[in-house]
Amino acid sequence: MITYFPTPYPDESFYSVFARYGVGEGLCSVRYCNEKLHCKQTYTDMNYMNDIAPDIKRLLTRDKDWKTVIKEHTIYNYMTSFLPADQKERALEYLAQGDDKYRKIIPPFPKYEGVTNHIKYCPICVKEDREKYGEAYWHREWMIPEIRACYKHHCYLYDGVEMNATNEQILCPAEVNIPADTEPQRSDAISDQIASYAHELMNNEHTLQVPLEKILMQELIGTEYISKAGGKLKIKRLWDDLISFYNEDAFLIRRQRRLSDILHGKIQAPFEIIRVLVYFQIPIEKVYGTKSVGDPYKESCDQIIHLYKTGMSQTQIAKKLNLSRRNVEWICTRYMKEQRGELIKIQDRPNNQKHKQEELRRKDTDLARRLKIIIDDDFFSDFEECITCESIFRKLEGYGIFLNKNCIRSLPKCDTLIRSYCESYEHYWARKLCRAVSEIEEEHVGVTIGQIQKRTFLSRDRIVRSIEEIRKRDEKVWEKLKLILN
Repeated sequence: MITYFPTPYPDESFYSVFARYGVGEGLCSVRYCNEKLHCKQTYTDMNYMNDIAPDIKRLLTRDKDWKTVIKEHTIYNYMTSFLPADQKERALEYLAQGDDKYRKIIPPFPKYEGVTNHIKYCPICVKEDREKYGEAYWHREWMIPEIRACYKHHCYLYDGVEMNATNEQILCPAEVNIPADTEPQRSDAISDQIASYAHELMNNEHTLQVPLEKILMQELIGTEYISKAGGKLKIKRLWDDLISFYNEDAFLIRRQRRLSDILHGKIQAPFEIIRVLVYFQIPIEKVYGTKSVGDPYKESCDQIIHLYKTGMSQTQIAKKLNLSRRNVEWICTRYMKEQRGELIKIQDRPNNQKHKQEELRRKDTDLARRLKIIIDDDFFSDFEECITCESIFRKLEGYGIFLNKNCIRSLPKCDTLIRSYCESYEHYWARKLCRAVSEIEEEHVGVTIGQIQKRTFLSRDRIVRSIEEIRKRDEKVWEKLKLILN
């Protein structure tokens, strides 16, 4: 039973607590610590608390809820910043239960060229921690590979411990691995802003009220990245401008396609989204404070019509709103036709859907009644092929009824009726065999397997498979075939 576990410092990552415990207990190997800290021997996730033993949970939580501990000492808030609310809650439940399914929800760190997998540190923060707590520890934000600056001291982060295959097997506490004489270097403004965004996301629990892609598209309206004709995104131009803004070497959205996925809501990687937000100067408060986004197309149409009513020409409107002349002309023409009554507004159109459904139900009932009469009147008397929906459709064409598998879906009664007459292959083979045996007996020829196969073209295996159906159909034929087969 574990009786001692270090109290986590403010903003300390769980890996740092884990490493301090290992050093205090004289356990430098991750494997030995796993045996004490986890319910089962598993690998240690540096960024999350996975499968922690109950004793450790009790010592970590003290007077706090376990989910609160996860939020305060892991990168959960940061990595789930732009996920839908239901996915965030589900991931938190998995983390709280020690279930590895959280990996399927929380996006992993993308691999960037030029970004090393180091735990970083801020020399000024380390100095303050040593003065205040007597030792250094790994902060949560230092665990994020892409963050290059300290939001608080505006200096670059230094590489501490590289988490390679060797170091992942040993514990690396900050106090031992961070030198005391590191000089801070002033960071650039963009790195500071990115670090500030990351800090805001890490230390506050946010939930999107509106999908991020809608917010980004709202910001792009009226910019050079939306085409005048049709509102198409100019991804290539935005991609080039982002590379220029961040400098090509430091730009970490790996592919143009990935940028397109971000703008269409297919990727929720927080660092790459932060880069886009910083470029457009969209504050975090605005992203999470947006409760609804209007329809930009409708707003644009209303604006064009308003200007048109004031007497402006279509060319002047196009120049003023930075739109194509063709689009303005189309909207104005449509507006004039509506005023003359040549176009019926959508809301004024009669709703024929209910009438169509009633007509369809009536047609289905009448046709089903007619089909019942036709099929019951010796419809299958000369049917030599297997009775399927398709074969029934072909036979019905002779009665002037044309159906197919697509139109029958909208006629449920007819569909049910036709399917009730369909037969299985075994039933079809039994029908053929009974007819063949009857023909052989009429010719006064001995009933043999050869004679039967000559008339039915059925293999012995299929004859055996249809025996039960033959028994239901004709006991005498069943007895003869059973005798022959045995």
